[in-house]
Amino acid sequence: MNCSIAFQYLPMNAGSDDEVCRIVDEVIAVIDASGLDYYVGPFETAVEGDLDSCMALVKRCLEAGAQAGCAESASYIKISYRPHGDVMTTEHKIGKYHQTDSEFVPTSEDAVA
Repeated sequence: MNCSIAFQYLPMNAGSDDEVCRIVDEVIAVIDASGLDYYVGPFETAVEGDLDSCMALVKRCLEAGAQAGCAESASYIKISYRPHGDVMTTEHKIGKYHQTDSEFVPTSEDAVA
């Protein structure tokens, strides 16, 4: 896994908090369907994979928001990329703060490269 992104999708024309959540839920459904590892936070979603998969996912997320009725959106993306090796996993970065969360149960694959 040579790429990790933090993706924040902001519907600009949603008329209510409920509408914002509905549109963002549609975007998160696309992330879930991608098969990539991800972690939803209160302000952004972290996604892990290879660079091409992560960038293609960003495009699909923008399109999903538009299909959900969002006429304008803003997105903020942070990218950690290591072309010749693995980037740190989300589990490595924050797992110690979420030890009771099932997605952070340590495995032998969680060693840092």
